[in-house]
Amino acid sequence: MKLRTLLLLVMGIAIGYAIANRMREDDPNVVKGPQRGTGRTVTVQAQRLADQATAKSLELVKRARGSIRDRMGSNGDDAVWN
Repeated sequence: MKLRTLLLLVMGIAIGYAIANRMREDDPNVVKGPQRGTGRTVTVQAQRLADQATAKSLELVKRARGSIRDRMGSNGDDAVWN
């Protein structure tokens, strides 16, 4: 590799590093993220949705187990369904 090519490569890396550092800086004109009050509401709503999804999932599992039990024609003595 020629010295000129090596010098250009090093300069390119240095310029890229400088640009990357500048891009990582915070922009003072950008408003910061949500305040604590609004974040808490989102968390409560997310928890409610998760609870509803859990309840519906359990309901569907129970329904599926009952359907399987009916298809097998079992009276419940062969397997334990909790």
